[in-house]
Amino acid sequence: MPNTCHIYIYGDIVNLQAPNLGKSGAVSLTSVKDAYNSNSTCDDIVVHIHSNGGSVFEGFAIHDFLVNTRKPITTVVEGLCCSIATVIFMAGTQRKLTENSRFLIHNPWGNAEGDAAYFRQYANELQDEQARLLNFYKQHTGASTQLLQSYMTAEKLMSPQLAVDLKFATGIIDTAKAMAMYRNLLHNPYQVTQQNNKHMDKTKKNRFNQLISGLKNLVKDFNNDGSEPVAANKILAGDGGDLYFDGDLAEGTAVFSDEAMTIPAPDGDYEFEDGTTITVADGLATDITQPSDSTTTNDDPSGKAVLASLRKKLAVLKAEKLELENALAESETVMNSASKALQLAKSSYRPDKRENKFNRAAGTNRNSAPDLADKMEARRQELKAKKSKA
Repeated sequence: MPNTCHIYIYGDIVNLQAPNLGKSGAVSLTSVKDAYNSNSTCDDIVVHIHSNGGSVFEGFAIHDFLVNTRKPITTVVEGLCCSIATVIFMAGTQRKLTENSRFLIHNPWGNAEGDAAYFRQYANELQDEQARLLNFYKQHTGASTQLLQSYMTAEKLMSPQLAVDLKFATGIIDTAKAMAMYRNLLHNPYQVTQQNNKHMDKTKKNRFNQLISGLKNLVKDFNNDGSEPVAANKILAGDGGDLYFDGDLAEGTAVFSDEAMTIPAPDGDYEFEDGTTITVADGLATDITQPSDSTTTNDDPSGKAVLASLRKKLAVLKAEKLELENALAESETVMNSASKALQLAKSSYRPDKRENKFNRAAGTNRNSAPDLADKMEARRQELKAKKSKA
């Protein structure tokens, strides 16, 4: 039975090499090393990740340490994998996300304090780190620089399926299997076989294909031969390549950069060889402008206008669904950050109890003390008694 070392990247990634750092809700290279050294004879490593990210330098250091163990590594996202945590995630030979997890890459950012020269230097350093991250992602995924940069600039949470499509991840863990894995954690943790294409077709496709599947059935109704529609494409002007879509290109049509129609086209303006121009926003075609010499017809013998209307409605529903999912994920992120801030704000300090130097003896009362005249009379009688004895 394999001996597995479990390492937990739960919390912010910080450059703070302190013992028991994990108890504060943060992770550093030292805490990762301590976790590994507690079971360094292990056969393999499973890295569990739920993190908003943190220090770029610390994230790369953790990644390099894990890779240099030369052990088989499985990385598993169990909530959020954002910013520099994605670099640690890429240390895995098997990289999984639970089905409700989210994944995010973005351009590095930070804050600085100093004169104008220092700010220029700091801006250059940020650009260098951005180039390093972009090159790192390109080497590990094989995606184009333009595509990766579009996602880094957009800073939008990715679904698990999109992370798989972009080659960041190698598979998805569904909820039922994840529960079974937790129950058998000591025996065979997180050993999920990679889902094949047939199984993926039955269980989970990316949200674009889910929405378009309904359109495919509608196309069959309008086509006499009932044949399955195939990906159409339009050639971009210059050497820009092709854009792909299902059916006719209209406002609200989902547009993709690959023939399999799994990777949404980056946002921006596009011009095709025939002179048509479109704007792509959130993977959908908008503002379609035909060339000035193009001709149109009002004839619609195959119901294309109806189909285009249905496409647009489904695209709107898809956009609303995505917006709600992103809002939910962002609210969870805010709640987690607020909870962490409250925990860090708590303090065990208590002021020392001050000694009251003005306490009166127990049982005395300010109003019960004898007045000055009584004291003087008692002293007078005492002296008189001593004098008579003499």
